Amino acid sequence: VDGLARVVSRLPFDPPTSLAKLSHDHAGDPHYFDLDRLAGARLVSAVAEWTDTPEPTRPDLIRAMLTRVGILADRLSATVLLHQVQVAGDGPVDRRLRDATTPVPVTLLDLTVHPPALAPQVLTVVENPSVLEAAMRCGSPIALACTSGHLGSVDHALLQLAVDHGVDLRYAGDLDGPGLRIAGQVAAIYGATLIAMSPDVIRRAGAAPSVVAFGDPPEWIDPELRDAIASSGRVVYQEHDAALEALFGSDQSMAAIPKPGAGRAPD
Repeated sequence: VDGLARVVSRLPFDPPTSLAKLSHDHAGDPHYFDLDRLAGARLVSAVAEWTDTPEPTRPDLIRAMLTRVGILADRLSATVLLHQVQVAGDGPVDRRLRDATTPVPVTLLDLTVHPPALAPQVLTVVENPSVLEAAMRCGSPIALACTSGHLGSVDHALLQLAVDHGVDLRYAGDLDGPGLRIAGQVAAIYGATLIAMSPDVIRRAGAAPSVVAFGDPPEWIDPELRDAIASSGRVVYQEHDAALEALFGSDQSMAAIPKPGAGRAPD
C-alpha cells in the first residue's frame, strides 16, 4: 500500500519512466509492479481511478493508459515477428520491413511510437516461429506475423493496427486447447478468418499426429471440428505437414522440401 501510494502521489511521471525503474525506486524491487502480479493489477486500477477512465482489460490498452501518465511497460521486451509484410510508409519501421529478407522483430515501442503504414494485403498470423522457418524453407511469398503463443500487448497492438489499415487478417494456431482459445479471441475481436485449423487438417494428419492427448474438446467450437478432434484424440501442432500444407498451399508439399542437412555426406 505504501509503495502504491508513493507512485500515485507522483503521477504523472515527467519525464516518463520504465515500470521496472518505478518499481525499484518506490517499492525496492524492479519486478514489484509487474503487470502479471497483484501489485501490478492494483497499480492499473489506481491509474484508471486517477485518470477517471474505465479500467482496460486488453494488455495493449493497459500499457497505453500507463504511457499516458508516464509509465512505460514492456515497450522493448514485447516483440512480434513480421515476415514479408508489405508497407506503404517511409518511417523507420516501414524501411526496416521493406528492406528485410528475413523475419523482423518489431517491439511495442515500434508499433506505438513509429507505427508502420501497412499496405492492403492478406496477413497470416501464426502461433509459432517454426512456421516462419518453414515459410522460408519452402519459399512461400505470403505475409506472416508470429505471436509466439498467447496474445500479449504487442500482438494486440499489431492486430489493431492491421484492422485500422484495412488488412485482411487470417489466423492459424495449434489445434490444442490454448491454440483454439487464441484463435477464438483473434476471430472475435479482430474479425480474422481461421485457416489450417479445420476438420480436414485433422483428418489429413492421420491417426497419430502427435503423442500428446487432446482431452475433451471445448464445447464452443464448431461441432464438425469437435467430432474430428474427438475421433483423433491427439493434438495437431503447426509443425505437422498437414497444417503447413494447408497454410502454404496443397500444391507445395512439405514432404518434398529438403530438410536441413538432407543430402549431405556424413562427417
